[in-house]
Amino acid sequence: MEENSKLLRAIRLVAQLSVDASSRLLSKMIKAGARISIDRTYMADVSEVTAKIASEVDDVAGAYIDLVGEVPFKFLFFVKVEDSLLLTDMILQRTPGSTKEFNLYAQSAVQEIGNIISSAISNIFSKDFNIALKPTPPTVIRDYAGVVFSEYLLDVAANDNEVFIVETVFNVIEKNIDCYMFLLPSGDKKVLEKQLT
Repeated sequence: MEENSKLLRAIRLVAQLSVDASSRLLSKMIKAGARISIDRTYMADVSEVTAKIASEVDDVAGAYIDLVGEVPFKFLFFVKVEDSLLLTDMILQRTPGSTKEFNLYAQSAVQEIGNIISSAISNIFSKDFNIALKPTPPTVIRDYAGVVFSEYLLDVAANDNEVFIVETVFNVIEKNIDCYMFLLPSGDKKVLEKQLT
């Protein structure tokens, strides 16, 4: 996809608006200033991204969500497991470092952040682009980054060779947590391009 294509510009706008809305909601939830900032957004070849992520040895926790509607998308959010424990403490309003293992609370925290961001994406598409879209309940997965990413791509990689990547940083209580979001149209991109014209 060309760097200046209308579709890529529209998805970048959706990503920025969604992250802004998610920041506000996360701040309310943890009763502290939270800012999710976009570090980088880009389209990348699936095989290149898969090879890059497979080379990383990080243990990650992620939320995998289908965004269903007129133009379906796949959405994946993941964060290092050690950072998911910190996010859990923030959501539960505990002293950072209280959560020591990836337990049911940590799983719920990752699920909730996936819910927040995917709902924001769906709302932006629905409101600003008049495209009906809604998230399904998240599936939480924990494994090495390469395995999580490969699972996410299994049912769409055969039909598409590009994925939209949003690298984000959660700035909360003087902590910077690197998170990744992947957004992939799972239907025909031409349908989406037509909707956006």
